[in-house]
Amino acid sequence: MRISLCLCTGLLLAATALRAAPGRAFGPNLVPNPGFEEMVDGKAVGWALPTGEYSISTDNPRTGRNCLRFENANAEKYVLCSVPVSPEKERRYELAAWVRTENIQGKDNGATICLEFYGADKKYVGGSYPQGVKGTQPEWTRVQGVSRAVPEKATSINLTCYVRKGMTGIAYWDDVSLRQYVPPLAEGITTDLYRNETAGGPVRIKLGISLAGTKATLEDLRGRLELKDAAGAVVQTVEPSAKAIDHVEFVVDSGPLKTGDHQADCKVWLTSDPAKGEASIALHRVAKATQRRVYIDKYQRVIVEGKPFFPLGMYWSGIKPDQLATYADSAFNCLMPYGAPTKEQMDLVQKHNLKVIYSIKDFYAGSKYCPDFIKSVEDERPEIEKKVRAHRDHSALLAWYLNDELPKSMIERLASHQQWIEELDPDHPSWVVLYQVNDVRGYLSSFDAIGTDPYPIPTKPASTALDWTRKTRKAGFGHRSVWQVPQVFDWRAYKKSPEDAEKYRAPTLLEMRSMTWQCIAAGANGLIYYSWFDVRRMDKTDPFEKRWAEIKTMAAEVKEFMPAILSVEEIPEVVATGSEAVAWRICRRGDALLLIAVNSGDEPAKSTFRFPTAFTKLSHEMGDGGARLADRELNVSFGPLEPKVIRLTP
Repeated sequence: MRISLCLCTGLLLAATALRAAPGRAFGPNLVPNPGFEEMVDGKAVGWALPTGEYSISTDNPRTGRNCLRFENANAEKYVLCSVPVSPEKERRYELAAWVRTENIQGKDNGATICLEFYGADKKYVGGSYPQGVKGTQPEWTRVQGVSRAVPEKATSINLTCYVRKGMTGIAYWDDVSLRQYVPPLAEGITTDLYRNETAGGPVRIKLGISLAGTKATLEDLRGRLELKDAAGAVVQTVEPSAKAIDHVEFVVDSGPLKTGDHQADCKVWLTSDPAKGEASIALHRVAKATQRRVYIDKYQRVIVEGKPFFPLGMYWSGIKPDQLATYADSAFNCLMPYGAPTKEQMDLVQKHNLKVIYSIKDFYAGSKYCPDFIKSVEDERPEIEKKVRAHRDHSALLAWYLNDELPKSMIERLASHQQWIEELDPDHPSWVVLYQVNDVRGYLSSFDAIGTDPYPIPTKPASTALDWTRKTRKAGFGHRSVWQVPQVFDWRAYKKSPEDAEKYRAPTLLEMRSMTWQCIAAGANGLIYYSWFDVRRMDKTDPFEKRWAEIKTMAAEVKEFMPAILSVEEIPEVVATGSEAVAWRICRRGDALLLIAVNSGDEPAKSTFRFPTAFTKLSHEMGDGGARLADRELNVSFGPLEPKVIRLTP
């Protein structure tokens, strides 16, 4: 994930298509003086307008007499215009404003708005940042976004009109609004198949739902699936096989289907509310399963040349031969370089027995880091095709990196890129990374594997890694491979002033280890750390040799237990009680069970695990003791953030 410094705080439809009714905003506008009409002593009531860059203008307002004007010729200057608002906790909101611009220049996203949350001592606890308007746009254009749920710990909340950092020009805002948001009834659809390909048998299709904003219960929810062949004829009609609070499941019998493409049209509705939703997903019936060099199996494991593979890597900038030897002398087995590797560089990676996740994530016309050779949307596929054809047969290729945190508003283009990769390279999966952890379900049509990237240290608890991994897996209904992006970098690398930098530090080895095993315990199928280049460039404040030794130690621990993590042997039902801060998973290695468990909290914790059969031997594979076995019951004590691996044998 490439970090942006431009937040206020410093921080063609593809094979799968969602046709659900959009979410809706309702209720009163919570922005005071939204049109800047209320003036006292020449000032807009409620708004904090910095003098100089911001002013109240009567030049062509969208409505009323006034609008807000911004003018700045100094790209180094960064000023904001905010108003406090009071939305309800744990609810989501649509934030919107009408914007027009004159020569807004720079590499970021232009004139926009944001909603930010602050806790005790004015500590930043999150925000939402819609994409803005650049260049010259004389017509009023609506900028809008949907916020994350308002954090319970938020004590003050601001809505801000601003131009992204490093940009110059003139911008206007009018009719700013903040209204409660109700998500669509249906959002996100997937199957339990890799790339929706079936060689026969039952196919489970899950459609995400949300009853938020309605008074309905699951008893009021109805649904139907119509499976159509390539000619559009209905060949099966299916009622829901299961309903849950966040999804509906349909089971299709693909055995009788003719080979070729089919489409499953899913509809849901409520008996007690007018809300409706629908989505479609393609099914590809084949005579026998396609043989692929790299793919994702039904357990969400990566399979490389027929063998299970756990991606363990780091983000790089470009591939530097002198650094590659240092990196290869570790447990890491892959890397994700932002710079597009040449064939010679791919060859070198292969000589070091490493794999590459190849980035084409910037090939979106108009996006911040889009290469100069892509001038329009029409240029995207030809350029992607060049890269794919050049490298798809290279043995060092692991996957294609398709999206680095681009907004959900671009989903049709994101899904198109996924479709192109499926067509051009059946032999390698795609991977995307999002910070939009609460919106992952809306991106399901645009990837094979996904990661989310919490970087909590030191401003948030390390347990954020656990929370985000669980949310990410849940968003894909457990049917999508999750390659998480843990933090090993120091936020000081991104702070411009010494005053800002002194508030931050690098994560400790304990914090890095804990976040790593939190991801694994929550079901991650791979880990790609951020980032190699940050660790190297912070050498003066955080010596590289020391930091790299810690990271290597952590990676070696993961590698040691990869066979267990990748195991799909049957495991018994286990009941755990005790601290909610403890995350865990069970793996089988022959007659033995391995308990992988980690305390995600900053305080000591205890958990008890009860097994259906007795064990006689206990050994600590990782961790400093603290476990006691009594017949079918295992009691474990954890230090703050401590991970453990415990072997149990009959």
